[in-house]
Amino acid sequence: MAERLKNLLLAFLLLVMAVLLVLTFMLGIQGSHGGRRLLQSLEENDEFVSSGAAYMVAYPEKMTFFGENGLFLAQSTEQYGLMYQQAEPLWQEALGSAGVLQPLAEQDYLALLQPPAVLLQYHAAQPLYLLRAWGGSHNLQKDVEVTGLALTIEAEQVILLATDRNGGRWRGETAASFADLESLCSDLPQSNSLFAGEHAVLPGDEVLTRQVSEFAVMDCTAPESARRGELSEAIQSLFGMNPYLTKVYPNADGSLVYVESHSTISLSPEGDFAYSGEGIPLEITAAGEMDRQAEICMQVYELLSRLWEQAGASGRLSLEQLQFEGTRGTLCFDLHLNGRYVERTGGYWATVTVEDGVITGVSAALRQMDETGSTPLLPLYQAAATIRQGTGSLRVRLLEQQDGTLQPQVCFVTEE
Repeated sequence: MAERLKNLLLAFLLLVMAVLLVLTFMLGIQGSHGGRRLLQSLEENDEFVSSGAAYMVAYPEKMTFFGENGLFLAQSTEQYGLMYQQAEPLWQEALGSAGVLQPLAEQDYLALLQPPAVLLQYHAAQPLYLLRAWGGSHNLQKDVEVTGLALTIEAEQVILLATDRNGGRWRGETAASFADLESLCSDLPQSNSLFAGEHAVLPGDEVLTRQVSEFAVMDCTAPESARRGELSEAIQSLFGMNPYLTKVYPNADGSLVYVESHSTISLSPEGDFAYSGEGIPLEITAAGEMDRQAEICMQVYELLSRLWEQAGASGRLSLEQLQFEGTRGTLCFDLHLNGRYVERTGGYWATVTVEDGVITGVSAALRQMDETGSTPLLPLYQAAATIRQGTGSLRVRLLEQQDGTLQPQVCFVTEE
């Protein structure tokens, strides 16, 4: 009997130990931030900690797939989002494995644009080293800024084609999957576009739509939190402020000013946000100049993306301009919404200053955008026929109006 009680007690102790181990494991997972997603909400009093992942900080304005039946330009929100998601892994593989780019003659470039191919055309010139860092490459080239990229096939190998901000063409070999590129460009919807070709004003690879299309008209207002005059504790924590120690003051212009220690945030009823203060340290681990700049860009973008999500603002930011002078950098962002870029009359949608690896200033226009109707626009190839002089590209963009609406218009975007 004593031996039996002894065995039962031993079994009970083993069971208690197992339960304690499981509880310890679960608590360890709940307390870990290692798996935090980019746009996961911050809990109360949580501070910004970069995930360390590489993020694309600019989105293409035009994304075109070239199959056996012709060119297909993604135009609707659904088309753009789905096709970008499908193509993203191939682009990362291509950019991450691309060798040093070599200059290419214009005619040779155009001759290489044969199906299967995918073309990306950006709203602003992007540093090539940032795109390669997003792809995981350390073979970075600082002296090239690209306005367009293409993946195509030569001798059953995927090659990368690039267009710089001066119109120069480049090419490089990649280790991207031939089969994946073929798959992306097979079973496309009916062709809706064509190349500009020999047009006197537009580049030969400019993609022009052939059909009348409907584009959304948007209403632009302040996010609900700004209209209520509330800055959430999560946003205060995101910028290193303790919500329980923050003092709030009304400003003469109707904005609220939040002050904690040496940090200040202001939020206007229109949704204009500004931060200044001691600064938000970034987790910079790279030693090389370009690697450091790439880390700064991606971590700044991550912080802004969390701000956008927490504030309930619409659209996705996309890098427009990048300047570094010594240890000081300025990053300016435009806004990408439903496959279109939004032209703001008051400047950039977000601007961030970084000094010696610390974010010292942020300004952002937080807006909520809702569809209120639609309007038809003529095909881009008809718009191209009206252009007689200049050098530039045709884009459909959302232009901010005085009444607060965003109207889609065909824009002839000239070079700076």
